[in-house]
Amino acid sequence: MSELVFFRRGEEVLRVALERQRLVLGRAEDNDIVIPDPHVSRQHVALLLDGSRCLLEDLSGHGTLVAGQPLHRGELPDGADLRLGQWSAVFRERGTTGAAGPTRTGHRTGILARQSLEDAHRPVQLRVKHGTTERLYVPGPGSFTVGKDPDNDLVLQDRFISGQHLQVTPCEAGFHVRDLNSTNGTFVDTVRLFEAELPLYSVLRLGETELRFEPRSPRQPQDSFHGIVGAEPSVRHMVELIQRLAPSPTLVTVLGESGTGKELVARALHACSPRAQQPFIPINCAALSPSLMESELFGHEKGAFTGADSKRKGAFEEAHGGTLFLDEVGELPLELQAKLLRVLENGEVKPVGSNRPFHVDVRVVAATNRDLLLWARNGRFREDLFYRLSLMPLVLPPLRSRRRDIPALAEHFVRTYAPQGHAPRFTAAALARLQQHSWPGNIRELRNVVCRALLVRQGPHLDSYDITFEQELHRAPEDAGPPPLELPEGVSLDEMIQRLERQLIESTLRRCHYRRDLAAKELGLARSSLFKRLKLWGLGSEDA
Repeated sequence: MSELVFFRRGEEVLRVALERQRLVLGRAEDNDIVIPDPHVSRQHVALLLDGSRCLLEDLSGHGTLVAGQPLHRGELPDGADLRLGQWSAVFRERGTTGAAGPTRTGHRTGILARQSLEDAHRPVQLRVKHGTTERLYVPGPGSFTVGKDPDNDLVLQDRFISGQHLQVTPCEAGFHVRDLNSTNGTFVDTVRLFEAELPLYSVLRLGETELRFEPRSPRQPQDSFHGIVGAEPSVRHMVELIQRLAPSPTLVTVLGESGTGKELVARALHACSPRAQQPFIPINCAALSPSLMESELFGHEKGAFTGADSKRKGAFEEAHGGTLFLDEVGELPLELQAKLLRVLENGEVKPVGSNRPFHVDVRVVAATNRDLLLWARNGRFREDLFYRLSLMPLVLPPLRSRRRDIPALAEHFVRTYAPQGHAPRFTAAALARLQQHSWPGNIRELRNVVCRALLVRQGPHLDSYDITFEQELHRAPEDAGPPPLELPEGVSLDEMIQRLERQLIESTLRRCHYRRDLAAKELGLARSSLFKRLKLWGLGSEDA
């Protein structure tokens, strides 16, 4: 039987068995093969099967590109290449036979079910992604329905999904998917699906939701908890703490290195609390101008200062009834720390320029990557505020101590940032390269590495050569060689060596987030030697 095989960016995405005497391809939804591409006409081309021949009839009026040349009417030879907008398709007089052949699904689009026999018999699950949230659905035996109505097996809250949207039935080749005459349709990539057989790793798009068919593995980590992905004991313990603390109004301070996901934890605490339907207001204290910080937090009255031509609510008032997340709370000036302590103690806020405080009902979650105890001892942070914030600390582990979670986190970012309908998979070499990295930037750095790999990949997989780390982006070409060093005028060799030594130690401390023991290890110095140098230069652990 003849078939039409579609490719996009060199990757096979669709295979259609030509089972009728006349098939129409185009953008309109009533075509036999729907291609929702703005460069494709509503009815673009018709294929006419005449015995052993296939005749092409252009319906667009501009000619259909066949082998790069516009064709208005003519016979398609075996192997002919058609261009339809962003898509290319190859006509084959005889389709492949057996399990790898085209799926016969009536007069609508058929999708080739390519997967190993092992995959076909493995237990499966559906990964349901909506916006930045995702969850897993494990179907039972037999068919199941998907839709907005509560009597579906898989109920989805999506404004663009119909009450009864589609039905999925397991079959030998994978899954038989049938759209139940939904209003907005079911899509594979950009092609609307009416009835087809899909293999594992296929991605369906329904409204603003994606469904991905995956094999279920006992080693696979559990579904993400409000975006927190991981199966390491430290992560499971953190999730348990979040679930215990969320119902309480208790202040929680999230501690951890930069990039470990402190705001994600704060949002999870809010989402699991009775305040979930109320505002979540995040404030980055390090990003606020010192002159405007008090107004941003507590608000101001009209005329309170030059330029205050109207009354303004502060973050505490905006978060009334909900949660206020104070990120980088260690960066607050000392005078504002006293005002913050007063709000935490009695819940009263006094805007700038006002003589009357008012009460707010706010659950505060603070976060910092600083050693606040050290800062309190050095007079850089109020000791009474430190002990108030230390009531319930929640410590996030760095990524380098969660190496078993790196594959799951990387795949989570692929699903989050890959184009809709595309879910490239990491090769073993790429995952090995990710696990060998030290991750000084933690999860934020991993996210950036994955997004960069998605941009530069050439094929359907993410390979080791698609993985680039931050330091590699700024590395000079190998053949350029290092710039020549010259001794500045009036500087002795010993002075120059001391300058270079200090620069190297300071940059290493910054890279190690001022952990002196880790910096000493990287520099190959004894801790006592590093401490002596810092003391000689008058540098504390945070001053380098």
